[in-house]
Amino acid sequence: MKTFIILLFLTSTLTYAGTCPLMTDDETDPEEFTMVLGKRIEFCCGSCVKAFDKNVAYYIKASKSLGDRFTDAEKKQLKVCCVKLLKQRFCPVYPDRTVNPNSPTVEYLGQTIYLWSSSALRRWNRTPDEYFGKAVARGHLSK
Repeated sequence: MKTFIILLFLTSTLTYAGTCPLMTDDETDPEEFTMVLGKRIEFCCGSCVKAFDKNVAYYIKASKSLGDRFTDAEKKQLKVCCVKLLKQRFCPVYPDRTVNPNSPTVEYLGQTIYLWSSSALRRWNRTPDEYFGKAVARGHLSK
């Protein structure tokens, strides 16, 4: 019985080591998480937690892995249905990072380009042609 209780405790405290839903190339850190409707959502870092907390409905709609964790009723409660997704999903400077409508932007060749952070914006401003070309080649932006 003692062994069973220990095993039960260990399995209840284990967390899923997955991929961050916002920085898609990074593994999650069990210490970096937020709670939404009683569901624990883990991220790779505090920056992702902050970005998610400011744009919960957007990221649930934009990320299949997040969307699959919520029922239709929960999505309705969170107003996911009211969210309009951007055409651009990823940052051209940090291509594994998912942008949102509140991300920093820059106008380039008649387009609004969304960037992950102010750091990405500074890098973009140094060599916009280079980042734009790479993002187009990856299919993250269109000409």
